[in-house]
Amino acid sequence: MPRRMIDLNGDDWRLGQAPHGANPDHAEWQELDRVEEWLPATVPGSVHVDLIRAGRLPDLAYGLHPEAAKWVDDRCWWLVREFSLPSFPGDRVHLVLRGVDYIGDLFCNGHPLGRHEGMFSPKVVDVTGLTRAENRLAIRLVGSKWLPHDRSTPWMKFLNHVEARCGGLTGRFPHRRDTLKCQMGFGWDFAPPLRTIGIWDDVYLIVSGDVLIRDLVARPRVAKAEAILDVEVELHAQAARVARLRCSLTGEAFEGEPLSVERQVDLAPGPSCHTVQLTVSEPHLWWPWDHGQPDLYRLTVEVWDGDQLLDSMAQMVGLRQVEWRDWTLRVNGRRVYARGANWVPADFLPGRVTDDDYRALLTLARQANMNLLRVWGGGLREKRAFYDHCDRLGILVWQEFPFACAFLTRYPRSPEYLRLVEAEARAIVRDLRQHPSVALWCGGNEFDPQRNRPLVATLQRAVAGEDPTRPFLPASPIPGDSHNWRVWHQFQPASAYRDDESFFASEFGLQAPPEAAALRRFIPPEEVWPPGAAWAYHGAGLEKLWRYAQPFLAEKEATLEGFIQAGQRAQAHGLQIAIEHYRRRKVEGCGGALVWQLNEPWPAISWALVDFYRQPKPAYETVRRLFTPVLVSLDYPLKRYQSGDQFCASVWLVNDRPETLPGCDLEVVLWDGSGRPADRFARRVDAAADSAGIVGSVCWTLPAEDGWRLTCTLAQAGQTLASNEYDLAAYDGLGPTFGQRLRTRITGLVMLA
Repeated sequence: MPRRMIDLNGDDWRLGQAPHGANPDHAEWQELDRVEEWLPATVPGSVHVDLIRAGRLPDLAYGLHPEAAKWVDDRCWWLVREFSLPSFPGDRVHLVLRGVDYIGDLFCNGHPLGRHEGMFSPKVVDVTGLTRAENRLAIRLVGSKWLPHDRSTPWMKFLNHVEARCGGLTGRFPHRRDTLKCQMGFGWDFAPPLRTIGIWDDVYLIVSGDVLIRDLVARPRVAKAEAILDVEVELHAQAARVARLRCSLTGEAFEGEPLSVERQVDLAPGPSCHTVQLTVSEPHLWWPWDHGQPDLYRLTVEVWDGDQLLDSMAQMVGLRQVEWRDWTLRVNGRRVYARGANWVPADFLPGRVTDDDYRALLTLARQANMNLLRVWGGGLREKRAFYDHCDRLGILVWQEFPFACAFLTRYPRSPEYLRLVEAEARAIVRDLRQHPSVALWCGGNEFDPQRNRPLVATLQRAVAGEDPTRPFLPASPIPGDSHNWRVWHQFQPASAYRDDESFFASEFGLQAPPEAAALRRFIPPEEVWPPGAAWAYHGAGLEKLWRYAQPFLAEKEATLEGFIQAGQRAQAHGLQIAIEHYRRRKVEGCGGALVWQLNEPWPAISWALVDFYRQPKPAYETVRRLFTPVLVSLDYPLKRYQSGDQFCASVWLVNDRPETLPGCDLEVVLWDGSGRPADRFARRVDAAADSAGIVGSVCWTLPAEDGWRLTCTLAQAGQTLASNEYDLAAYDGLGPTFGQRLRTRITGLVMLA
């Protein structure tokens, strides 16, 4: 009988608080009889979401309400579901939980299935013989109060406390590095201190015949006229037998000749690995969207005994090859300049993130002309839907492992901890390696690879063992890569971006408030204006917000609306300077620019281009314009201009597309304050493939009526390829105060110690 998938997701679950005195180190099935109250629950989800739905917790996105949820950490929680399972002779049944957060004891019909630790590795259990027509599945989750906190040395524990207090994060949970939970949940500068608990990813049963396909990986090799797909299949047989292994490849969204290869396999009891090779002539390659079509194939693997199908598995594959050289990404041998952003979890309660949530946010990324997202190391291995959408949209993924921010301190080195790291890392790689969108692995965010050599070596070994086809970076940043926080955290003007000579810019940005209507959805009325405590609790760096908004304030005494508008203008202005600088530096070897950040996990005053309610800030439109594959960019002195000044600029043309664009009409226009054209530059140009360079210059006297702006357009055969604009009144010439410089210096010394 072919494989059946029994979905155990949904709202048929129940949540109960473990009885008082329950041992957090050892769960007992009999505890279920002593649970005093059962509440409706949903999987995927979280204990917090279920408690909110039941009225036991307030809306945790509002004000300081996460403080009201601390008691949840001090309890253990049962999640229970009953299900029916029709059975047939020879059935094998495996239970799969893709995301247990974080420590759980599993039971099926009273039989203990073991304890699981790890947020990202699936728990797969053979429950053949334990199931019957009617079943009860139960998982007891250990409250966050009992998370591991003894894997660091006493000295590291001390430094953890010091760093938590001095490092700019909340400092409430200094032992976050002893677990592999989502680091953001311990409190971040754009996320609340709320440690989630629950089943946050899919739960299902796999029912197969007596041969099970345990794993499937397809490794493509791309040549000029063909692609070779090496298919590795792991089988598990209950008894010795001879079977046929059939691999079939068909186009998912395009017409093509189906390809099928079959071979005989001799199976012994237990696991075995088999390789089948498929050669695809004139393949439809997978490309990032700005270089071609992200074409996908459907690979189907079947195991047959005569005319009986024992098991089958299908997955999407993309025929493509990825390389990383000199901070430049190459796909199928072609250089791809990375234009994109940092992705953080879509919700601070990630269990409730749905396919629709991913689709909406990733569509916004694609519409902003982004071709790469960095899945930040303080976040998640996202759910499958995230990577499925990236595959189909042609958006590349820089995937980090769940490690972030160790400055004074380092990650534990105990054998127990490193074994957990390797298990989690291998599970993450196995889970994601099928996705053509995943371009590279990175050890994590903002830690010293030398100080964390055991951690990095463990991650590198996991990648080499499970996916040697993709590049691995030990951490971000490392020399050549830039997290440019001189602007914002060090109070430097936006013009300081132009001093960055790194070969990749994987973080840079400025905070901006969302619209007033959004603020009023999560800030209590009495704290909306002037800013109250909830602003800082929701991430606002008020001193920095004022510093960067000041040049854009129309009035000396700011109103809420005026402050919001000024902060949003400052964000857009700073990002324009940075992005254009990094894109012009393509000619010097810069391989990409990733804005911090695309989205935010809860309602916040953050660096996000798109707020929690999915409303883009004005900077989103600026980034969309600047990330078109073809860009017209003006390089000019960033200063305060006056009537009669000479305005001189070099005119740059950047083309990230793989083909030359001949016969393009380039136009730059200077407009006066009345909206009349004051000067004009026009030229017919060719945009060479994959290039950046100066194609002209302008030098004009600014007219008497101020309010000047410039517009740039590039058109071919009447079709606009690129447009850009500049507001010459947008000028940030403020330097940091002495106090700001002193605080920045002290913090920097602490972080570098």
